[in-house]
Amino acid sequence: MSASAISTRDYDSRRTLIIGDVNSGKTRLTGTVLAAWTIQGRSRDIAVLDLAPQTRQGIGGRLTMPEGFEGVWQAPAITPPRLSAATEEGAEMLARANAAAVEPLLKAFPLANCPILIINDATLYLQAGAYDHLRQVIRSAETALINAYYGHSFPDYRLSRRERLLTERLIQDCDRVIRLPTAPASTHPTEGGTPCQS
Repeated sequence: MSASAISTRDYDSRRTLIIGDVNSGKTRLTGTVLAAWTIQGRSRDIAVLDLAPQTRQGIGGRLTMPEGFEGVWQAPAITPPRLSAATEEGAEMLARANAAAVEPLLKAFPLANCPILIINDATLYLQAGAYDHLRQVIRSAETALINAYYGHSFPDYRLSRRERLLTERLIQDCDRVIRLPTAPASTHPTEGGTPCQS
């Protein structure tokens, strides 16, 4: 679906969570809604926290920021724990490092004064981060659009079980949940972004 064809009314003033397995189109759908808001001239109202790693082994990938986007875009350096570590303990260490990189951005979010929050791949924070802090940030936004991995493509590590449990809490805390079937989807990592003008 193109950005011009999507109805943003389904997303406005709601907390929407998009979930699915790897390559199911979570980032693609999120990017389409972001592009629709941008076409409407609302990008200055948007703060994007892009927590996805760069594409690795065909998995992951950051949002492609639409032309004309003028909001906040923050993308910390993230390492995919289960694709990078040789052991469960190593994956947990990487997950803790990811959470530490994301935490300052969550603390800074209310200062952006943007009523729309987009989080690409909340999964990477849920693996080792503080759920209550994430929930507080999501609830502080007038509109929130979040996506997260929810599938069975990775080993049954402790962090995988924690991630799934907290994703299920996030499902309960959102007004609307979009569950995507597994299907090939292209992702396009990108760099850049400009400060939001409130």
